[in-house]
Amino acid sequence: SLLEQKEDLRKRLSYTTHKLELLQSEFDSTRQYLETELRRAQEELDKFTDKLRRIQSSYSALQRINQDLEEKIHRDSQHHDDEKRALSREIIVLNNHLMEAKLTIEKLREDNDMYRKDCNLAAQLLQCNKSLYRAQLSEV
Repeated sequence: SLLEQKEDLRKRLSYTTHKLELLQSEFDSTRQYLETELRRAQEELDKFTDKLRRIQSSYSALQRINQDLEEKIHRDSQHHDDEKRALSREIIVLNNHLMEAKLTIEKLREDNDMYRKDCNLAAQLLQCNKSLYRAQLSEV
């Protein structure tokens, strides 16, 4: 009985030792698997971190380019507004000159009509008094 108990305890110890060895083996295998998965996850994290840095760098560069373009558009817009105002003033000046030229042309036409009438009248008067005019020319 004591021997049987001893034998029973030895069997249980052997069984428990075997179970512990199996658990140790399973633990080692699980730990190896998890370490491999951790390395893969760390590599993937490193890739994503690097990708994120490149994206952030590109984003910053695009923000600078965008800011430069906005400033250029603003400058160009200001320049075009200034040019538009200058052209509008020039149009007003040229329209004033055109109006003055039209008034001058109208005045010259009126003067021309008046001089034509005067010339026609003078010609008529000369025809009426040809002999008188010839006499005055002879005296001179």
